[in-house]
Amino acid sequence: MADKYTPAEGAPKHQRRMSLVTETLARGVMEGTAFPPSAKCPDFPLATFFYLDAAPSDEDLLATMRKIVSFDRLKSKVVGTGKKHRYRWEEIPDVEKTLASHVTRKEVSSEAELRAEMDAALVAPLDVEKPLWDVTVLTLKPGSVWQPSKGGPVAPPPVVCVRVSHAVGDGLSLVNVLTRLTDGEASFLDFKRRPLSASGGTTSLVQYLTSPQKLWALLVWLFNCVVAVLVAVGTPVGRRDSHTAFYDAKAPVAYSGKRRMVTCEGFKLADLKVAKQKFGCTVNDVVCACLAGALHAYDREKSGAAARSDEKRPGRRPVTRAAVAVPFLEGRPKDDTHLCNRWTFISLPLATGAGTIVERLRVTKRRCDLMKTTPAAHAVSALNVVAAATLGPKFQSQTVYDFMSKHSMVFTNVPGPTEPVTLFRGKRVRSMTFAVSNLVNQVSVMSYAGEMGFSLVVDPEATPDAHLVGEFFKRELEALIASPETTL
Repeated sequence: MADKYTPAEGAPKHQRRMSLVTETLARGVMEGTAFPPSAKCPDFPLATFFYLDAAPSDEDLLATMRKIVSFDRLKSKVVGTGKKHRYRWEEIPDVEKTLASHVTRKEVSSEAELRAEMDAALVAPLDVEKPLWDVTVLTLKPGSVWQPSKGGPVAPPPVVCVRVSHAVGDGLSLVNVLTRLTDGEASFLDFKRRPLSASGGTTSLVQYLTSPQKLWALLVWLFNCVVAVLVAVGTPVGRRDSHTAFYDAKAPVAYSGKRRMVTCEGFKLADLKVAKQKFGCTVNDVVCACLAGALHAYDREKSGAAARSDEKRPGRRPVTRAAVAVPFLEGRPKDDTHLCNRWTFISLPLATGAGTIVERLRVTKRRCDLMKTTPAAHAVSALNVVAAATLGPKFQSQTVYDFMSKHSMVFTNVPGPTEPVTLFRGKRVRSMTFAVSNLVNQVSVMSYAGEMGFSLVVDPEATPDAHLVGEFFKRELEALIASPETTL
């Protein structure tokens, strides 16, 4: 039986239903959180900060916002269906008349004020009475003196912050939005995943049965698939990560009310590709290995980890996992204007603990290969479906919390334009930073015009001097490139 629902006056008669993931995220926006009340965790928007060479005028913003509302979900608001915890999209009539209400302009007089505004943007809720996005233009007051700080904004204003709810779409969908917002053509890195097979290609059953090596590879792959599924399903009820300076395993996981964005300097994609080609891996493998080394160095710096028990035991490594957002490429809308949420989180154990950067990369590549060639993501997605369909939103939110809180961090990789672009009718984008707050520490990587930078969003009291992670990352990358080893 269809849900009973009466559309608002002037709204289109056809109302778009939501997928399970989208409705889960929309529920978080409308009800204030996607987590249980004990987590005290609000719904956090996704934020992209564009550092421009000139501030856009109202007319510039209007022209760009017209492009924004060409996407169905960005000209619609979330409304209830009449059933508890159930929601739909409802298109706003004459949406262009409301565009000005999405814009805020603010002046700042120092780097500290800009940083405070950017931090506030990461935790302030979106207006649920409108489509779930907004724009803030931040400019520097005339005569102000700019004094940068470690981990602060990568450049002085003007900065335009575009915030959007995750309910609108996943990373691939939002890249499509950014593609349309740029002036002229814009190219982005392609998302490609390893094939879901034991050999990385198509192999017949006869070939497996007649080749001991292929048969053994198949059996190993099937074993890894079973392990991956069991790990994915068991994570919410399993153990938490090890206690480190980056993750407090001794305290209950809850939102402290404090979040700070820490930006780390850009690294040349060319350097990452040198390491990739040298060791026959992917750029993502290099990033995850260097991040693991950086977190290990941060732990030693802040907590004196040389005295840790796991450091004294040979081969013993602290358990430090990242909840990684993985998109599903199948079943996505062919029309790029139709946004969707086809993704899930899976666990990636990082190669922290003692060891060289080459050893970290070796372990990381093996783990990333398993992550991408086994059905762990589908297992987590199925678990979410079962939890929502059979036990309801309350149990689902508890399951999401149990999964997320076991991890030291959430890791997101967002591909930006491969070449410099302009926005808002000809304003050159000097740099861009993607950031989002979360229940646990968040690390977000974004590439733009030949460089890769990343942001951390942390509780500044629980994770002090987080900018050191960026400095240690640079050191790990330099060591990897300089290493005399060339194979894994």
